[in-house]
Amino acid sequence: MQIEQAQQQQQQQTTSENMPEIIELDQLTEAMKKEQEQIPAIRAARESDDYFAVDPYSLLKEEARLQSLTASALRGKDKIIVPPVLFYNKARTEVVSALHLGKQLCGHAGIIHGGMIATLLDEILGCVAFASLPNNIGFTANLNIDYRQPLKADQWVVLRGHLDRIEGRKAYVQAWIESTDGETRYSEAKSLYIGPKTSE
Repeated sequence: MQIEQAQQQQQQQTTSENMPEIIELDQLTEAMKKEQEQIPAIRAARESDDYFAVDPYSLLKEEARLQSLTASALRGKDKIIVPPVLFYNKARTEVVSALHLGKQLCGHAGIIHGGMIATLLDEILGCVAFASLPNNIGFTANLNIDYRQPLKADQWVVLRGHLDRIEGRKAYVQAWIESTDGETRYSEAKSLYIGPKTSE
């Protein structure tokens, strides 16, 4: 009983000590969300009748969310501080999203890690592929990436993806990461996703 009380007191003390940091982080997150909404690609998608917004993690149960790389481990200050905003076209064959990539996601100093870029591309490719596969589920069978420009940390980027074609349980998709003004394409990828046989 005494151990439990001590643990509770320690937890309350830790929460109290961290409160200023929590408030500061919440304020920063809200400010970043406002920035996100001003990105031209996001404004265009939100104002378009051809696109609709979705929560990319809405179908994940809490346990799965906590075990998700992009929904949990990569989230936070100086990482992915703001949850991604995601838009599909009505046919669900195209997707556009925007993320802010922090300085703790680097390989070389100030440059986003190539593995991080691959993860983001795989995520956006999956969003496109799953929407067209039977039962909306599949697995990455192949992923080819061209790294075209170094991607500097601490900036917003736009991710776009589209479906090339569907062949039964196979979805062929493309995606790329670009600057918010659309002038620079940092990386692009092609991928094959395959749905499980039980989904036929």
